Amino acid sequence: METVVGHVGRKVMLPCRTGAVKQGGVEVCWGRGKPSLFTCHNAVINSAAAGITYRKSHRYSVSASSSSLSIFHSRPSDSGFYHCRVQVPGLFNDQTFTVHLIILSSPRSVAVTENSELSDGDLNAPHTAAGTGFSFSLHVFTLIEESPPAGH
Repeated sequence: METVVGHVGRKVMLPCRTGAVKQGGVEVCWGRGKPSLFTCHNAVINSAAAGITYRKSHRYSVSASSSSLSIFHSRPSDSGFYHCRVQVPGLFNDQTFTVHLIILSSPRSVAVTENSELSDGDLNAPHTAAGTGFSFSLHVFTLIEESPPAGH
């Protein structure tokens, strides 16, 4: 699993890191949430060798070479878990990869000082249900350069 952080209104790219992506002519689908055993759950886009076979919104695009998902004009509601499923011929050969997307409200940095914590309101990320097996941590630091005292 990988975490990708983006900003509202910008394009974000989610990688599909499976060995099967390098094979030509495979079907790839992207869905939201936890992947199911046999299908692409809550599909947002499907592609095959001939091109796109399903697209939930014009904001979604998939790379023909890497099968990465691009989301244009990202929104806070885009935050959450996504999965790519590469459909390999044969029983139980499909490969999946999960990405956690966090969309920040603005491109500003969040200053974190010693003994401070980010509150749930600092990130536009959904809470995950207990027992999902997914966890992440995000550390944002801003370097603040101070001027030397006068006379030095």
